[in-house]
Amino acid sequence: MHEPPEHFKQDCIARFNDLRSGAEWEIHDDIFIPALRYAALIILVKNSEDIIYENLKHHYKLGFRRFFILDNNSIDQTGLLILSFKKEYQDADVFYATDYNPAHRQAIKTGAMAAFAGSYLHSDPHPIDWFFPVDADEFITCCTKNTTNAVHEFTNFLEDSKAEVLVFNWAQSALFSKKTREITSFSDGLSTTDFNTWNSMKVHVTKVAYRANRQLTPNEGNHFVDNYHSGESGLRSMTAIGFCLLHFPMRSIEQLRRKLVDGVNGLNAAGHHPSMGGHWRYYHKHYLRRGDAALHAFLMEHINGCI
Repeated sequence: MHEPPEHFKQDCIARFNDLRSGAEWEIHDDIFIPALRYAALIILVKNSEDIIYENLKHHYKLGFRRFFILDNNSIDQTGLLILSFKKEYQDADVFYATDYNPAHRQAIKTGAMAAFAGSYLHSDPHPIDWFFPVDADEFITCCTKNTTNAVHEFTNFLEDSKAEVLVFNWAQSALFSKKTREITSFSDGLSTTDFNTWNSMKVHVTKVAYRANRQLTPNEGNHFVDNYHSGESGLRSMTAIGFCLLHFPMRSIEQLRRKLVDGVNGLNAAGHHPSMGGHWRYYHKHYLRRGDAALHAFLMEHINGCI
């Protein structure tokens, strides 16, 4: 199995649409899941100074205490912000390394970081039980008013020995105020940040967490895992219990310009087939032709899609 079954995906779409359109939709960044203490958050990052600190703080508040971060030669303040987080949250175990290889090989690098983390903590009294690969612009978020049930079910999933893969769904989000019609920025947390999220799932994209010591490895993009053989019995829908992966891929002209240039350079350095990262190659091609006017159009298209 290289991806969730079709009916599983359709159920996730229906559950998201029901949640998003109903009275239960509410963003929470104040819930705490103690069982995440021994999971590992795996992050590959590059030039993400506008979001990395918020990402780390958000997941710390959720319950994560083990952070394994691979920084692909950032030339902005990303590294300093990671070290600042480490200094402020001293009970967080932060492993931070520099990735000197510019090639975009997300699956290989994420898998290598997870393998290292597992070996690094193999003799710990509490070895890693789950791996959660996320990007700097992805936030695991409780999106339901029924937080008590959401925390209970999330904890049950983590403790259920039959659960092997937790399936999240992207919920595209934009930092934008409907009232002022202006681009916003992160506040103290998502619950106090003015942003907008899809009102329905327009494109279905899965991202996963996976149990340690099951020979599972992430595939490209962390959209599913390789070496998975347990069928639907080992899958758990996070959308079904009110958790989404809020995704903020476009946040400003400057950030989008940097992301396109870094991304396409990384794809080219890896020698990937032109079909890999096709949407970013498309954006980059138009940026080369039209400059920042193209970036503005893409950013507004993203914002309009979210509002």
